[in-house]
Amino acid sequence: MSKEDSPEPPRKAGRPRSEKARAAALAAAYAILKEKGFARVTVEAVASRAGIGKPTIYRHWANARELAMAALMAHGAIQPGKAAQDTADDDPIIALEDQLVAMTARFATPAGRQVALMVAAADSSSELTKSFRNQVIGQSRETARALLTRAVETGRLRADFDMEIALDLLHGPIFYRLLVGHLPLDEGFCRKLISACLRGLEFG
Repeated sequence: MSKEDSPEPPRKAGRPRSEKARAAALAAAYAILKEKGFARVTVEAVASRAGIGKPTIYRHWANARELAMAALMAHGAIQPGKAAQDTADDDPIIALEDQLVAMTARFATPAGRQVALMVAAADSSSELTKSFRNQVIGQSRETARALLTRAVETGRLRADFDMEIALDLLHGPIFYRLLVGHLPLDEGFCRKLISACLRGLEFG
C-alpha cells in the first residue's frame, strides 16, 4: 500500500470537559458570592479557590458574570416556578396569585436581586441569559398563561384580552420594582398588583 493510500490516523478528540472541575468552579463562585458579593467574583478568584486553571473556566463560561449567575441558579437561589399542572388549588386565580407571590419571594432575596441585576447587565444573546429566560421567566409566563386560560374556560375571566400583554402586565411591575428598588417588593405588593391586573380582565 502506498503512502498516498494509507488511511489518515484519527484525530485526537479535544480534552473532555471535567464535570468535577465545573462543579468545583460553581461551588467556589457561590462561596465568594455569599462571602464578598458579586463584584469579587472574578475568573482568577474562582480558579484559585477551586484549584483549577482559568482555561477550564473559560471552556464553560464566557466571563465571570455568567459564572456567577450559573452558580446562583445551580445552588437554588432562583428556581423555575412550578408547572401549572402541579398547582394544588383548583381555583386558577388563587393558584396564579400563589405562583406569582412565590416567584416574587424568590427574587426579593439578596441572591434573587443579584440574579436580576446580572440579567439586566448581561448580553441578551449569551447562552446563560437565554437559559435563565427560558427556565425561570419563560416557565413563570407559561404557568401564568395556563392558569389564565383555565380562568377563561371556567368563566372567571372574559376571553377577549391579549394574552401576551396580560402576562407582561403581571410580570413587568415585579421586575421594574426589583431593578429600580424604589419601593418594597413583597407579598402585599404582589397581591395588589395581581388584583389590579385581573380587574381589567374580569367581566364588566
